[in-house]
Amino acid sequence: MNDRNNTRQSGLSADLGRFFIIGIVFLGLALFLRHEMSGSALFQIQVIRAHLLGRNFPGGLGSSSAIFLLSSGLLISLGIPRLWVCGVAGAIYGTGLGTLLALGGSMIGATTVYLFGHSLLAGMVQRRLTGHLTLWGQRLRQNGFWWVLYGRLFPFTNSTINSLICGCYRVPLGQYLAGSLLGFLPLTFVFSAFGNGGINGNFRQVLISLGLLGLAMICRQLTKKYPRATIKNINALSLK
Repeated sequence: MNDRNNTRQSGLSADLGRFFIIGIVFLGLALFLRHEMSGSALFQIQVIRAHLLGRNFPGGLGSSSAIFLLSSGLLISLGIPRLWVCGVAGAIYGTGLGTLLALGGSMIGATTVYLFGHSLLAGMVQRRLTGHLTLWGQRLRQNGFWWVLYGRLFPFTNSTINSLICGCYRVPLGQYLAGSLLGFLPLTFVFSAFGNGGINGNFRQVLISLGLLGLAMICRQLTKKYPRATIKNINALSLK
């Protein structure tokens, strides 16, 4: 019991640390870009954004969006944290288009890792998985959609490991894609708003995003505090 409590406390401390780092990064960016001394830097940023948005670029915004979509999918499939990719998407393309592109890139990356695990690594990974990861594998095989959705909804979970386990344990592709799409959407929007608010010096938008992130973290901690209730509720949903 003490080991479980210590693990929970350690996880909470790590999440709080990440929360404050994210707040410092985006609030600091907003503060810097609102300061009078940032004029030259702001001008350079806007020039870079204009080029990335397709100005003087063959194909314009459509080509720029397609390149970002494919490159972000590749980066996420290689293990780059997708939430930071979402922040970059919001900073470049704004909250709306940034959310769509980041969501598309997240789905490409997650699907690539899933297929890789499903086709090449299934046997090796299943032999090496132990303890908590083995338990997750069993849950995913039994109630694929709901457990994928659960794993995607909360911040700071390892999306790459989640995708790999789903592929190795043969979660049906349709359930995997549906759970991933719905689960990715909330935090994709939040981090795109972070990026857009930070790059435009919009404190209100950054603070609202921090509030939404904090709410997601509270929900995650509640599911950790009452794991049996969480499992029971997900199993009940799966039976409906």
